[in-house]
Amino acid sequence: MIAAIDVGKLFELVWAAALAGVAVAISFSLVILGAARAENCRRNGRSGSATAYAALSVIAGIVFLGIAVFGISVITAK
Repeated sequence: MIAAIDVGKLFELVWAAALAGVAVAISFSLVILGAARAENCRRNGRSGSATAYAALSVIAGIVFLGIAVFGISVITAK
């Protein structure tokens, strides 16, 4: 028995996985960047910049968690 392969679905899987991997990597990198820069700015007495970097870190963290929850919901829905 030969299995039929739907090339369109396979291509969709490949690009969706690549896009999701890039989105997860970028969002978590922004979490780390924002936290590190906020700490550095706070240490140097620049409270305005520290607040902006902390906000970046929090927003990127929310995006990261949203991507993770969406991915888990897609996996469990099948």
